[in-house]
Amino acid sequence: MSDLDVQQVLSLRYRTSGEADRYTDQLRQHLGLDTKAQVARLAIGRSLALGKLNDGQIDSKGQDIPAVSLFSPENIGAWVGLLVSHALSTGGPHIDSMDALRVAIRSHWHRGALALWADWTNSEQDYDRFIETLVRRSDMPDFAQVKSAGQAGDEPENGKAGEVVDVSAQLVKALEELGIRVQVKDSIQGPRLTRYRVLLMNLADLGKLNRSTSQLGLALNLGSSAATVSNGDEPKTVFIDLPRPRNTWRQVEFLRLRDWASSGHDLNQLALYAGVSVTGEDVSFDLAALPHLLVAGTTGSGKSVCLHSFILSLLLRHRPETLQLALIDPKQVEFSAYARLPLIYRGEIATEVPQAREMLTELVTEMDARYALFSRLGVANIAEARQKGQPIPFIVVFIEEMADLVMRDEAIEQLIERLAQKARAAGIHLVLATQRPDSVTFSGLIRSNIPGRVALTVQKGSESNIILDERGAEDLLGIGDMLIRMPGGSPQRAHGVFVRQQDISQTVSALSR
Repeated sequence: MSDLDVQQVLSLRYRTSGEADRYTDQLRQHLGLDTKAQVARLAIGRSLALGKLNDGQIDSKGQDIPAVSLFSPENIGAWVGLLVSHALSTGGPHIDSMDALRVAIRSHWHRGALALWADWTNSEQDYDRFIETLVRRSDMPDFAQVKSAGQAGDEPENGKAGEVVDVSAQLVKALEELGIRVQVKDSIQGPRLTRYRVLLMNLADLGKLNRSTSQLGLALNLGSSAATVSNGDEPKTVFIDLPRPRNTWRQVEFLRLRDWASSGHDLNQLALYAGVSVTGEDVSFDLAALPHLLVAGTTGSGKSVCLHSFILSLLLRHRPETLQLALIDPKQVEFSAYARLPLIYRGEIATEVPQAREMLTELVTEMDARYALFSRLGVANIAEARQKGQPIPFIVVFIEEMADLVMRDEAIEQLIERLAQKARAAGIHLVLATQRPDSVTFSGLIRSNIPGRVALTVQKGSESNIILDERGAEDLLGIGDMLIRMPGGSPQRAHGVFVRQQDISQTVSALSR
């Protein structure tokens, strides 16, 4: 290291490959960082944890940045020490000159940027999930997990990471302090919450319990999470659902959806798999009976993953003869994986406003044509037409970020309204998704004709009111936690499937053969 001078290191400029430079800039924008140097440091650190560098040549076509942006006089010694130590410990090229150091920085930046981009993609471009991935890969402790025993994402006070702690005694004591006497009969551990079956000693305390969930959360140190109360399955009992620390959550894997899909094949239904209930049972519903659905939630709530779960539910049970998918994706990235499937309506995904308007116009024409056919056949709907031997497929229209389309083209809103009002009997069904559930983008006419609702986490109770006609979605845990409301029913809580990009790719490949 005799030829390495710290001041000289700080006076140079460094760059990576052209490919890694593009990923670096995209990650900077996605993560809300100010400079590429911040991403470059993350990338170099990510690469240092990956073992020996490959021997392949890496171009240096990226835009260079000054060393004083990448490092600082206070930490440059630590960075150089890490790079040199990594080379020595992995048997890589020795870093004994300025040129060797520049090559090492370029190589680590390149490898790390590609690895970070893979992490971002595998996290479904969800910021919180991406950060969790980085923390899990680190040998450092997660300092975010030492705040409180009950807050989602924190380590239990009296247990190891991942261990579920029974808080029955604390629950009884907290309720006694609120003047409510109870007995905990038993508990069930769901994927994210623990459900306690609680016997009320005095039925008159039920109203007080319902009004005291905020105080109960404070007494149990639940942080921003909320306890929920519902009627029990025995006289004088209620269920109290308490969120658990995030490190005790159990993911709902894609295999669960596949197993569900293989258990039934009613081609007159459009069964959608939402995930599992609070206590772990499968949650699904028939879109054909709804007949339309709104899916809403803020950025990072798991809305896009929820849509993929619904699409895959249909793909695993239907073929082109019984189903066509009309996909409208102004974001241009969410539905691209399905483009080569034979059951895609018109053989294309609408990604631009004119395309979307044209596709919706064609769907209205298709609806009218089907009703004309039904009139000639003397039938009232698609089911009766099928019974008379007409091979008419369902058409399910998925619109990602409806608000964006409606704000840019008023004609699109009118077309959606017409389909929402009349398309049910023709076998055309809508799944509308938005991250801005407000009265401007979700008009009264559309709202009154979209009876099925799925609310993921939202920022305000008023947004929950627009989606569900009641509050509650603002208290969800995020990352696929949802409330599902069917016509005439009360909201049901469910935890969504964790659908990875590779699950989508493998399913599409299998169905495209």
